[in-house]
Amino acid sequence: MGAALVALPRVARATGGLDVGGAVKEPAVRILLASGANIPPPDQLDAWYFAWNGRTYRGGFAFVPLLGGKQGLIDVVPLDSYLYGVVSSEVSPAWPAEAQKAQAILARTYVTTKLRPDKPYDVVATDSDQHYGGIDGESVEGRGAVDATAGKIVTYAGSIAHVAFSACCGGRTADSADVWSASVPYLLSFADPHCAGTPAYRWEARVPYAAVQQRLDLGRAGALRSVQLRELGSSLRPRQLAFAGSAATVEVGTDQFRSAAGAAVVRSTFLRGVTPSGDDLLVTGNGRGHGVGMCQWGAREMAAAGSSAAEIVAFYFPKTALG
Repeated sequence: MGAALVALPRVARATGGLDVGGAVKEPAVRILLASGANIPPPDQLDAWYFAWNGRTYRGGFAFVPLLGGKQGLIDVVPLDSYLYGVVSSEVSPAWPAEAQKAQAILARTYVTTKLRPDKPYDVVATDSDQHYGGIDGESVEGRGAVDATAGKIVTYAGSIAHVAFSACCGGRTADSADVWSASVPYLLSFADPHCAGTPAYRWEARVPYAAVQQRLDLGRAGALRSVQLRELGSSLRPRQLAFAGSAATVEVGTDQFRSAAGAAVVRSTFLRGVTPSGDDLLVTGNGRGHGVGMCQWGAREMAAAGSSAAEIVAFYFPKTALG
């Protein structure tokens, strides 16, 4: 993989403490915690922990140069110790153990494909990559899921797979080609009955039309009459929204609309309807996030019904294997 290796005391299973079993070597992950011109320095507590911005982190820290004359603060930590801070930041430690194990396998697979020694860091600590909360984001259950799946990753045709996951697919996963214009044979669109009825499955929101009108230059459409969903691909997610007004019809990308309205408001691009309602747009949709790969709520329901982590991964990533 070309990643740096770090030697560290062996971590006690699911405790976060130290073991007398001797040293082990793991790939090091460099997580970007902050970037800017004047980043307050962390406090190195001892050889294996430091504190910064109200949180405690495993590993050591470093400042690295970034583009534009900025600097970045990175946490340098062994791979599975990084995963300790990811799993319970991505899914609840109260969820079934097999769902947490599936999340651990995917998180390990994802970060393994991101290890790039020629770059100043590998991943960021936000959902641009994976949520990473340091020790404050850990749990006994999350560490147990990492330990129980030690070394396991998703593979395809003998190589590391490119995996993805989101909170809820809304009843149908998305094809990577529809979302990112990159076709991957195991990131396909298919019906997923498991997340039906979960908290993120269906939603509706009111979006002030004036706000998106200005950001998307919709004023040229004139008085708004209707909004049509267009270009439904295999994922059944519209690629375009057509705002029909008294003067013209203006098309905008669904991603653009979601960005203008706010991703926390319009929770996915799996839109079912956009209807003018007074000064607002009444938006209805399914799911939360991009919908590609594993549906986290679907994985929870599969695990609750008795599916193993391997069965969950096989369902959401057909034609892959665990390596």
